[in-house]
Amino acid sequence: MASLSESIEQEVKRRACEAMMDYLKSYQGQVEEAIGEFRHGTHAFYHASAKNVPHWQGEPGKAHEPISGNLRQIEARIDTTADELLHEISREIAQIRRKIEERQ
Repeated sequence: MASLSESIEQEVKRRACEAMMDYLKSYQGQVEEAIGEFRHGTHAFYHASAKNVPHWQGEPGKAHEPISGNLRQIEARIDTTADELLHEISREIAQIRRKIEERQ
């Protein structure tokens, strides 16, 4: 009877691990999607700037430079943070996968 109980317990743990992996993969996809949307937005900003800023005179042209520079800094920080987050998610998925393989 103990082996049946142990077998059921192992199966429950395996399914819990698989569910966690699915959750993390979904989260990973959401992070990737959010980063893609952010990059699309910054690309649109840079594209619009390239078309319009050269025609701006005086204050508007001068005001644009710090905004663009700040956006580039923010973009770099977001990219770094996103890369770190995606790496950690992948690492966690790999650890869970190893746990599942060890139990089989």
